[in-house]
Formats: sequence, structure tokens, C-alpha cells
Amino acid sequence: MLDQRSVRVLLAGDSAHQFIPTGGYGMNSGVGDAVDLGWKLAATLQGFGGPGLLESYEIERRPVATRNRDASGRHMQVRMQIAEAYGNLLEGDNGDGSVRRAEVGAEIAKLGNAENEWFGIEHGFIYQGSPIVADGLDTPFAFDPAIYKPTTRPGARLPSTLLKDGTALYDRLGPYFTLVDFRGGDLSPFVDAAARRRIPLSVLQLDEPDLKGVYGQDTLLLRPDHHVAWRGTGGKTPDADAILATALGWGAQR
Repeated sequence: MLDQRSVRVLLAGDSAHQFIPTGGYGMNSGVGDAVDLGWKLAATLQGFGGPGLLESYEIERRPVATRNRDASGRHMQVRMQIAEAYGNLLEGDNGDGSVRRAEVGAEIAKLGNAENEWFGIEHGFIYQGSPIVADGLDTPFAFDPAIYKPTTRPGARLPSTLLKDGTALYDRLGPYFTLVDFRGGDLSPFVDAAARRRIPLSVLQLDEPDLKGVYGQDTLLLRPDHHVAWRGTGGKTPDADAILATALGWGAQR
């Protein structure tokens, strides 16, 4: 585990991992590393990030990088199979046979186009098990590398939607933390807790009944990297101070 009081160098991108080029996941992983690490460094330097914030960087990003690396290897194997199929087609007089060309085409089609269509890998990564995510769920999210499954489960990136006026919800988010509310509730506990902890918090209250159905929650707390830190709906008033403490790496105390 990292100790942010003594560590002077943090690795991101190609300095931390090397990828086979297939899929372009090396670039995706490097950008993801920078986004994750960037806001955590800023919060630490500005004083509202806790001692566990930088420790969460590797916990969140390593599983994603490992999965992306394995996916790149899988795609390369498919490319090799395609090359082998083409090679067999060109042997002898096979290249002139329409039947053989059709057979090779079917073999290649069966291999699929996952390198360009694994949207779960590119968009669906969730920081499950992160110490700075208030999840509270014991059941792991059913990740599918091929299919992107929009969710507001804490740790996931906020699914994109348009508001009634046609603008993108993402364009209404603040530069740091954003508390999005769909029910017109009392958000003062979060506002007060953020002020005490000197956490830059934007509040976005929306009259968008349809979006509550899309997101499935009354309130979402979004991190600067647009991943969900916490979500809540109805019931008792949430412990805003504890939620913010968790999201910033302070644990339950400060």
C-alpha cells in the first residue's frame, strides 16, 4: 500500500504498464490513470484529500489495467487466427476457389470484431472494492467486456443523458464534486459538511422526473472524474459527513 506521506513518485500510463497495441487499450488505460490520479493529487495538495486518497489510486486502476492488458492479448490471438486463415487460403490453388474463400470468410466472421466492439471494456469499468466508494453492496457487478451496462452503482462512471432542454447532463456538472438531486430534497447536510471539510461541492437540483427513472436514485454524489462516489434514495437522512469523509480518503474520522 502507498503511504502518501513518504511516496514521491506515482506511475501512470506507459510507465506503469505496457500493452499489445490491439484494441488501443494502452491509451485508454493511460488516460484513465491520469484522470484518476490527477484529481486525487489536486485534492491532496489543496488539503481536503485524506491520507487514504492516494492509496486508492492503485486499488482502483490496477484491476482495470490488468483486464485491459488481457483483452489486448485476446485480440492479438484473434488477429493471428485471421492471418492463419488467410495463409491457408493462399496455399496452392485455394485462392481461386470460391467455395474455399467463402469458408475462410465464415471462419473470420465467426471470430468476430471484439477488438472494435468490446464496449464494456472501454466504457463499463467500475471501481469495485475501492475504499473511497460508498457502495454497501455485497454482490459484485456482473461485468461483461463486450456489453456496456449503464449503472449508477458507486464506482461506475455516470451514464450520459440529455436534459429536457437538450443540453447534456455532463455539461451541468461542477469541476470538483457534484451532488445531483432529482427529488428536490434538503441537501444542506452535504453543503454544510463540505464547507466544514473545505471540499469544493457543486449542487445540481434538477426537475427531470424521467431521469430519476433512468438513474434509479434520488441523489448522486459524483467525483471530479465523474464516477459515482455515493447514491441514495428516500429513507432516512444520509450521514453526509461520513459519506464525504469516505469519498476523500479520510475514513470515518477527521
